[in-house]
Amino acid sequence: MAPGIYDAAAITTTLNGAIVTGYKKGTFVTANMDEDRVTVESNAQGEASWALNNSKLGTVTLTLNQTSPYNRILNQYVNQKLFFPIWVDDPINKERRGGTEAIVTKTADATFSDGVEARSYTIKVGDFEIINY
Repeated sequence: MAPGIYDAAAITTTLNGAIVTGYKKGTFVTANMDEDRVTVESNAQGEASWALNNSKLGTVTLTLNQTSPYNRILNQYVNQKLFFPIWVDDPINKERRGGTEAIVTKTADATFSDGVEARSYTIKVGDFEIINY
């Protein structure tokens, strides 16, 4: 079996059909489900009861340079309360995360210094899924 390979340059985030650019160095995107898929409780006698969670809520966080053109776009989406599709793709490991019902929760905090600062946007996804292809 060949060793696993990861290449950050291969990761793409497609937001409303366009590929996001201008990421900050380091962790530039996260994409995860918000809740556990199953919960379990134990009764007084130690018997387990399982509950499946059908929630499809997820969160995508984009961390951009303050110079990224996507700051302006994401700020417009916040102001317009616009829903859009968002997908994070890893073509090497054949994984896709995201959904078609996404919205930015608020504008990113702005920090100014003598260097290029980061802007992080939290995007909630109502129909989040993880697809392995």
